[in-house]
Amino acid sequence: MFALVIIWGASFVAIKIAITDITPAWLAAARIFIATILMIVYARLSNIRPPEGTAEWGVALVLGVIGTSLPFALIGWASMFVPSGIAGLMMATNPMLVLLLAISALPEEPPTPNRIAGLIIGFFGVAMVIAGRGDPDFSLPAATPLPQAGFDWSLLAYLALLLGALGYAINNVVSRRATNMPHATRGYGALLTAAPSAIILAALSEPFPEFFTMNINALGAIVYLAVLPTWIATLILYRLIAHTSAGFVAQSNYLVPATAILLGAWILGEQLALIQYVGFGLILLGIGIAESLFNSKKGA
Repeated sequence: MFALVIIWGASFVAIKIAITDITPAWLAAARIFIATILMIVYARLSNIRPPEGTAEWGVALVLGVIGTSLPFALIGWASMFVPSGIAGLMMATNPMLVLLLAISALPEEPPTPNRIAGLIIGFFGVAMVIAGRGDPDFSLPAATPLPQAGFDWSLLAYLALLLGALGYAINNVVSRRATNMPHATRGYGALLTAAPSAIILAALSEPFPEFFTMNINALGAIVYLAVLPTWIATLILYRLIAHTSAGFVAQSNYLVPATAILLGAWILGEQLALIQYVGFGLILLGIGIAESLFNSKKGA
């Protein structure tokens, strides 16, 4: 769990470094493509099967496109305008969005008073985080066709981060419903469908990057994002789920945003507004209430 939290938390710093030399859609495509090649080799050596049949490939398509390639591109785009710590902090909304989707998509998880109260408190926290935004923190690669002044791009960046978190939440809900599909096959299938979709999105929206002229730090960040957060973290995740429980793994939702904030401050010297820290606390409080973590009778 410690390794997973550090790997995922550091990914937001790596994104911030990489997008100074590569546009966000191509960053997503590059990291997913490299991770997919590594996963194919690993799957062959470990006898992990790809999806089979229309139903499994349909699940893989949702996990790959909506749950992987689009969130990666959205988070990369938002990171051009906000600190890496904010990008990580906004991912704390994922459990709230899962609860919101579960109301209609997971009838076995009905909306309880605790969950409704938790959602309301959590979204107040999100509002405080957005309200505390300062001037946009521009990190635009030269090929990005956006002006650096005259428009509050940071507000759109927060929306993009929420949409990215929503993609992860949809991924979570769809994965919960695909109970007949092995965990490893889900991850394998997600990368197999994410890679072509990410490449197509990048090719249609952004000019092809000049990898050979990139700064060594940006290239290192791309390799890090491909190997660790996109590939190795997936393997660690499967091992954790197999040897512990989904509830134990879900604790990363609390730890990854905090890690992203700390690493952003340490490595990039980022500082967040006090109201944003308060908003983060409200988000965690809302999640705790929704999940009945403060109920002393839970599990009795």
